[in-house]
Amino acid sequence: MLAGRQFKFRPVLTVFVVVALGILVWLGTWQLHRLAWKTDLIAKVEARVAAPPITFDEAVKRAQAGEDMEYMPVEITGIPTRAHARVFGSYEAGAGYYEFVPFQADEFGVVYVNRGFVPQGADAAEPNYNDPSEAIGLFRTAEQPTPPASWFRPVGKSVDGLWYTRDPNQFAQTAELSTIPYYVDQFAVADRQWPKGGTTRLSFNNRHLEYALTWYGLALTLVGVWLVFSLPSRKEDSADRA
Repeated sequence: MLAGRQFKFRPVLTVFVVVALGILVWLGTWQLHRLAWKTDLIAKVEARVAAPPITFDEAVKRAQAGEDMEYMPVEITGIPTRAHARVFGSYEAGAGYYEFVPFQADEFGVVYVNRGFVPQGADAAEPNYNDPSEAIGLFRTAEQPTPPASWFRPVGKSVDGLWYTRDPNQFAQTAELSTIPYYVDQFAVADRQWPKGGTTRLSFNNRHLEYALTWYGLALTLVGVWLVFSLPSRKEDSADRA
């Protein structure tokens, strides 16, 4: 049916298609990178969370040497201070905040411990500010959102004083403290209701291959549409030949 029909170059349409095609291919490739990252993350978390904890000092030294220590169980002892930082978040469909308390640690200045989730309107149990306390949890690195997610994410604090990003460096700078870009997600504590520890997300949705195929499929569809519109209709073809 297309035999004898002459291809007609349409510059405006072609420019639009090239730009859109580049975006779709980039999104598909980005999803493939996310697939590799997510697969590695799932395997790493499954292998680590059940391991016995190591000291936080050891975890920091290994991280500073270039080793990936994310989600490694660690234990830390320090004296909690009152310069709390609260990070906006949700848990089990409820809104609230995560309470980060700086533990005084001579070698690192202070180390922030995420004691867990506190729902809106609930009272958080205060730590003991006079004596050393022990916290056991998962080793985490300061949150650093990357594009495109960071384009749509607020920064700094809300009007209620809640942070949007889990970044100990920002917390410490505001409180005029010295810290490192690592913190501890504390496990649940048996005799404490709020903050509720042990809320670290350890199951991850992994549909990136599906998303990548969707973007690549749209790219192929766009090429097909461009070809259809680049071939003149029978009426246009007959008029050109006349």
